[in-house]
Amino acid sequence: MRPLAVLVAAGAVTPIGLRSIDSAFSHRAAAAAMREAPLVDAEGEPITMCFLPTLEPRVTGAPRAAQLAARALDEALEKLGAAAQGMRVQVALCLDEHLGQRSPGGDVPAQRLADELGARVRARAPDVAVKVVTRGAAGPGFLLPELCEALARGAVDAALLGGAHTDYDPARIAALDAAGRLFRPDNLDALIPGEGAAFVALMRPDVARRCLLAELGEIVGVATAHERARPDNDEPAFQAAGLTAALRAALGPLSERGLRAGWVLTDLTFESFRHFELQAASARTQRFFCEPQQVESPAQRMGHLGAAAMPLHLAIASEAFTRGFAPHSIAVSVAGSDGGERAALVVTAPG
Repeated sequence: MRPLAVLVAAGAVTPIGLRSIDSAFSHRAAAAAMREAPLVDAEGEPITMCFLPTLEPRVTGAPRAAQLAARALDEALEKLGAAAQGMRVQVALCLDEHLGQRSPGGDVPAQRLADELGARVRARAPDVAVKVVTRGAAGPGFLLPELCEALARGAVDAALLGGAHTDYDPARIAALDAAGRLFRPDNLDALIPGEGAAFVALMRPDVARRCLLAELGEIVGVATAHERARPDNDEPAFQAAGLTAALRAALGPLSERGLRAGWVLTDLTFESFRHFELQAASARTQRFFCEPQQVESPAQRMGHLGAAAMPLHLAIASEAFTRGFAPHSIAVSVAGSDGGERAALVVTAPG
């Protein structure tokens, strides 16, 4: 089966690892990063959060997301090495919805962050275009078809797909608290704030071979849809029509070849409506799955991952495929945004 694109490099920074390999192995070992954060809720009580203690604690919000994104991007570029020079590169940056809103100062944080990252890439690959979307966790699924199409027709040589997220921001914590979504001992149907960033480098197989870059994984399917159930309404999550449709569309081509997925990576936290949705969609798509049907939710130990979730899933899968600890050779990444967007992405071991 011809892949849409191949993974050739990955970079990640999370509360359990400062690089892609660290995060993948720590995730495999079930490492957890929950700790008391130097931020408080509406009652003045310290919150439980997963965050990077190595970052300056007074840096919050968009500037902190920029630092996270820069670390993950630099790792991916470092792994590309000299191959990046002279390449036409498309950077696709996915961020959370609130970063697309105009700040009191008049600028849009998402665009400023994209400009900063574009400058970092140009230091290694001068021919760079940057696109930023603020659609939350499902954003990478909506961007990926465009990137794969550009790779297929030779408009670009490489695509850097990434996402950055941080809840380490007093305004963000206040918003989660006001919406009843902030985790605390008396509110378990909620999310634990988190932060992280990840980038993966994608190429056509022939370009990767020409650049002498090893394939770490193959993207073979992607689909998107919309759900009616959101955090701000009472629509029944068990309908799961959007997620079911996305899984069927992404996994259908594999099923036609007699192949099924045995590994699922989700962006689920502890909000029950998303669990109900996944349960319903899984029941309706069982013919696409096989043993061990292992379901993993990194955000339950790293904190909410937002727009970084799907790129991080790809980074974890690439490390697991390469180093032999993947539970199955076909993995599905599933993510959902607060606006109802849903995305499913299928990645297989190389070869």
